[in-house]
Amino acid sequence: MGKRATKIDKHLRVAQFVRMISNGCVNSQLLAHAEKEWGVKTTIGYQYIAEAREVIIADVDQDRKDVVAELMHTSKTVIQKALERGELNNAIGAMNLITRLGGLEPK
Repeated sequence: MGKRATKIDKHLRVAQFVRMISNGCVNSQLLAHAEKEWGVKTTIGYQYIAEAREVIIADVDQDRKDVVAELMHTSKTVIQKALERGELNNAIGAMNLITRLGGLEPK
């Protein structure tokens, strides 16, 4: 039996799983990584997966008003940069997103 992970080790492992999940890894890949890199059994790997998913959910669990505001703000930045680069299709796409988010579509 291997040595028990410290709190810091566990935190770093969960953070790595968050990144891996965000990059599209599935459970079998995560479990294989945990066994190969850290020598942990499947049950511990699933605990890390569950904790990583909790982090992901907490990251995106926002009030709708906050999400819309962030998307609109980012879209305005996209418009500005797209216009500076002459990327008119990207600018129009961001404008369309703002229109939809703001409920500004014609009826």
